[in-house]
Amino acid sequence: MRHIARQQMTLMMRSHWLAGFGLLFSSLAVMVAFLGNTGGTGFDGFNRMTASLLNINLLLIPLLSLLIGSLFLSGEKEDRGLMLLLTYPISPWAIILGKYAGLFIAVWSVLTFGYGSALLVIFFVGGGVSVSLLILFYLYSILLAAIFLSLAMMIGIIAKTRFQALGISLIVWAFLVLFYEFIIMGLSMFLMKQWLLPMLTVSIFLNPVELIRVQSILSLDGASVFGPRLYDLTIWADGLAGKMMFVLAVLLWTVLPVLFTVYRMKRGVSDE
Repeated sequence: MRHIARQQMTLMMRSHWLAGFGLLFSSLAVMVAFLGNTGGTGFDGFNRMTASLLNINLLLIPLLSLLIGSLFLSGEKEDRGLMLLLTYPISPWAIILGKYAGLFIAVWSVLTFGYGSALLVIFFVGGGVSVSLLILFYLYSILLAAIFLSLAMMIGIIAKTRFQALGISLIVWAFLVLFYEFIIMGLSMFLMKQWLLPMLTVSIFLNPVELIRVQSILSLDGASVFGPRLYDLTIWADGLAGKMMFVLAVLLWTVLPVLFTVYRMKRGVSDE
């Protein structure tokens, strides 16, 4: 597994996709840190700077993880590279976990470079942006990348070609990142008041993007942005039960797609 992870990471580091996303993410992170620094706002809640950084994370990291993970895995499947690996005395678990580890380290390096660049800007410019804020967003970014890389592995093993993997990844990204909240808002208009809170609570855990978004805002003491009608939801989510559910949901979103990928690899790759 270690050899597979090292090989996957080496291939990823040579990828123009990774370099392009790394440059884009780093540039945006530095820009947000610089503009937030000039505004003089610290680690005191949800403001324009934190909202901008959160939106960058929720837009780019899922897209980066889905495209890179699914295209690499589906490409190896299409080129029969996975078939070749299966002829060696290596278990499907070792293959999938090794590739997942290699992909995760590569994406982690991009995130580390981006946030490291932002920290350098804060160090040289000086001012009121809290380092704790960037570290918090950095940790949530890693969780988001881990979840969507897991989904990318599942897409890559399902897709028969790179083009199909690209299409599925873009559809999944658009649904979870762009359209999901509008669908939930539309459904909430037709629900009775007593069903609104349970529906919104369930909808958060059904979408990893909303899961990270809500937890990030609550971690910044920004519960007021949800409004008075969702006060009970924010109190529950910010309590012990809500945090335990958050951890459980992150684990399920990360582990279940990988389990499906291993299962599908055991049954389907050699037959396609």
